[in-house]
Amino acid sequence: MADISKVDTVMGSGAEPGILRTRNAGPSALLRLLDEWMQSDGDEQRETFEELRRCLDEDRPAGYKLFP
Repeated sequence: MADISKVDTVMGSGAEPGILRTRNAGPSALLRLLDEWMQSDGDEQRETFEELRRCLDEDRPAGYKLFP
């Protein structure tokens, strides 16, 4: 399992606020990230899932589809 205790928010140097990298993480930065994910666009999530599902199954034989 990855050590998430070393994740922190990157600020300055042209980086977009809220982007995370692995170093000196605080639990509050992770909580903010999770909150942001939970409030994201539902339509976008459905579209993304449909594309992911299609890509995962496109090369599988008919009897071995992940999403029948």
